[in-house]
Amino acid sequence: MTDQGPMPDRGPEGRAVGVAGDRAVAGGEGRTIVVGGGLAGLLAARSTARAGRSVLLLEAGPALGGAIAAGRVAGVPLSTGAEAYSVAGGHVDALLEELGLDGSAPGAAGSPTVVTPRAGLGSRIVSDAGTHPAPSGSVLGVPSRPLARDARAVLGLAGSLRAALEPLLPARIGSRPGASVDAVIRARCGARVAERLVAPIVGGVHSADPRTLELASASPQLAAGLTRHGSLTAAVRAITAESARRGSPGTRVRSLAPTMGALPEALAAEIRAHGGEIRTEAPVRRISRGADGGWTVALGSSPAVGAGIAGAGTVGAGSVSTVSVSTGSVSAEELVLAVPPDTARDLLAEAAPTLSAAIPQAPAAAVRLVALVVDAPALDAFPAGTGALVAPGTVGAAGRSGVRAKALTHVSAKWEHVQAAARAALPEARSPHVLRLSYGRPGEPLPDPSGIVDLALADASVILGTPLRREDLLGSAVIDWDRAMRQARPGHAEALAEVTALLARPEHAGLDLAGTWRAGTGIAAIVRAATASPTPTPTSTSTSTMPSSTTAEGNPS
Repeated sequence: MTDQGPMPDRGPEGRAVGVAGDRAVAGGEGRTIVVGGGLAGLLAARSTARAGRSVLLLEAGPALGGAIAAGRVAGVPLSTGAEAYSVAGGHVDALLEELGLDGSAPGAAGSPTVVTPRAGLGSRIVSDAGTHPAPSGSVLGVPSRPLARDARAVLGLAGSLRAALEPLLPARIGSRPGASVDAVIRARCGARVAERLVAPIVGGVHSADPRTLELASASPQLAAGLTRHGSLTAAVRAITAESARRGSPGTRVRSLAPTMGALPEALAAEIRAHGGEIRTEAPVRRISRGADGGWTVALGSSPAVGAGIAGAGTVGAGSVSTVSVSTGSVSAEELVLAVPPDTARDLLAEAAPTLSAAIPQAPAAAVRLVALVVDAPALDAFPAGTGALVAPGTVGAAGRSGVRAKALTHVSAKWEHVQAAARAALPEARSPHVLRLSYGRPGEPLPDPSGIVDLALADASVILGTPLRREDLLGSAVIDWDRAMRQARPGHAEALAEVTALLARPEHAGLDLAGTWRAGTGIAAIVRAATASPTPTPTSTSTSTMPSSTTAEGNPS
């Protein structure tokens, strides 16, 4: 079978009402406008609609969902953005239950339902030390027991001994406001922990450089624990002990079958059911403040602003499409900007210049995903468990070319429903398997799309220890996400505190800002921010990992 691109799954058609041509719509009293149709925007619109208020959601792109997207490769339905969510806090599970996506609703047979990863596999870390199981009981890659066998296998004896000295160091070492992940970890735990454990997670999970990613934003729990205990090791042990005390299940992530695309579809349906309006292909050109204190949003194509879309690629940026209207203007009493920080800065430059200037940059990291469906009986043993994160600079087979992929998910190993779907879609294949590789390390150019499938096969062969050839390929897809992964630079947490304070001022009444740059990385962080507090603070849903190709919880990396 030749390579084939995925066909996007699409939800039901929506309504486009309230704007005619370039005529402004009056009567903004009691209305809320939400700009941005990713998860944060959908949650904001849903909350407003459920409260009985009039809500209009505007999305610049052709589909809803942001970094939650779905498609098909070789006939197999796949999540092509975020593939799972963290169970931490129970916020996402509670939301899915409310939406009837947990499989408990009457007549739910055949409808989307919550699934857990295949038990007993675990993930791997690939470095110059080889391929090894990821050390258990870690936070952001920092091991709770650096002398344990699984940590020694990755770090070597010298690296483990150096890390074991960390609790003896003075608390002041590495502990300064705004410090980067690499600066703190390297100073306290040593180079091997920083390079072989932390760097693969930061690169694969956050699509960020640990030398520029702020620790307080990447893992608030770990940063706070270091301040409280004076030791990273002690902090990790306290975090994992608290998780055990709360009775957290062994698996830290769950997903939806057949794909995570069911989540934005259900949110959009509920918004409409409560009378809310949704428009796609409706980029926002300008925001102004009226004399009555309300907000006016001008629509119209503009390459500079209005990019509420979180990413774009072969399969689109979401899994729900609607009828669209993209000109005119609308007014509202309340406004929620659920858009990337650079878009928010541009849109607020005129209406709220002080707030605009305070929004942190948090630049985006481009990610290129390659989904492969291969016929490979040798993979039946799941040689890399659920997948692997790759340390920067890892060499290839026989020390030749380096492994360019930063992460690999063995999707059909991790999710039994995907394995069943692959077998059903490809009955003539001996043993179909689904893989997903992620490219896009900070500072490295993305591989050329024309040759990336062959590169992905070569990288997968090294990571899995199993030769994969073109003749094994049943289908492939290349998916680009240009704006989904935001990198919190040093000073990000301090900037967010200033943004929160500015939003509380009278001149910003009725305005709120939402998104991963403010709530934290991952589906669970966004849901928590939307349901727990009107003024979200950055949070990490991670223990050993956060969303990645191996343990993808919230973003396509």
